Amino acid sequence: MTQPTFTAELESPNLVVMEATGAMDSVSMEVALDMLVPVVKDMNHGGMLLRAEGVEWPSLGAIGVELRHWVQLMAMIRKVDRVAVLTGDGWMRNLAAVESFLVPNLEIRSFGLDDEAGARAWLAEGLAD
Repeated sequence: MTQPTFTAELESPNLVVMEATGAMDSVSMEVALDMLVPVVKDMNHGGMLLRAEGVEWPSLGAIGVELRHWVQLMAMIRKVDRVAVLTGDGWMRNLAAVESFLVPNLEIRSFGLDDEAGARAWLAEGLAD
C-alpha cells in the first residue's frame, strides 16, 4: 500500500481540480472528504477534473467512511454535472464508466493522463449548456 495523497482546489467558481495518488485508507478518506466538502459547497452545475495517477483500490475502511458519509456525498454530487478523470489505470477507467451509468444526472468520462486539454474542453462544454 502506497502513501495516499489527495488535494482539491477550486480553480474557478464551478471547477474543482483534484489530484489523487496511492491507496486510500479510512483516515485518508476522512481527510479527503473533509477537504472536498467546503470546496464544492457553493458550486452549482459544476465540473470536476481529477488527476488520478498510481491510485490503488481503496481499503474496506475507506469504503466504510464513504458509506458513513453517503448523504453528504450525494449532496456534493448534486452540485456537479461532469467529472473528467485523467488516468492511465484501466480499472479507474472502468470504474468511471460504471459510476457514470449508476449515478443519475452525473456524467463521468475518463481521459488519458496526457489529454488534460481534451478533458478540460469536455468539462467546458458541460458548463456552457
